Amino acid sequence: MGFKDLEKWIDYDYPVSDSYGRKMVHDGGFFEVMVMCWKPGDYSAIHDHGEAEFGVVKVFGDTEHAAFKIVNQKLITLGRTIIEAGTTLEVAPALIHQMGNPGDRNFFSLHIYVNQATEGGITRDSRIYDYSRNAILRVDGGAFYLLPESEIKAREPLPEADSSTRQRDLKEAGKRAKAMKCGPEYKRILNEAPPTLVEPPLIQ
Repeated sequence: MGFKDLEKWIDYDYPVSDSYGRKMVHDGGFFEVMVMCWKPGDYSAIHDHGEAEFGVVKVFGDTEHAAFKIVNQKLITLGRTIIEAGTTLEVAPALIHQMGNPGDRNFFSLHIYVNQATEGGITRDSRIYDYSRNAILRVDGGAFYLLPESEIKAREPLPEADSSTRQRDLKEAGKRAKAMKCGPEYKRILNEAPPTLVEPPLIQ
């Protein structure tokens, strides 16, 4: 499966408030197929996958991928690597991760999530680990930074994070706030993070 098969769902004209493009290709009840689009500088928030029991992601561009784990009640970064175009990643139930486009070209990714005991809404009730808001956010949609309150189902206590994990999350939240021209939110995040970590947005 490649560009020609997915062309009608590949759309880079999404709002700057969306951290990346996200379109449902097929909802089969116990499985979902989605296409995500990534412009330069786009990064998801740190998140899990709700009720998904299993999943796979195929990337069609060089992708930055980070995996996380809660150890002794602290969220730590297990690793942050560049995944080459054409690679397929497994999504296990316990996976907490982040994806992004560190390059200068658009690309898309194909996502399939499965739960044989669920009829629809497989990725609903996912968790976003949001250090800019100091809360776990329960959501049914995209793992976006700076979600409006209307898209947040619930808030839960957020585990402490190691320094590099927290600082990188604040950096990406700050980039998104600046790209959205959300001055007050950007200033608030800037006060949380060392200034050198909040860089100008890569999105033009």
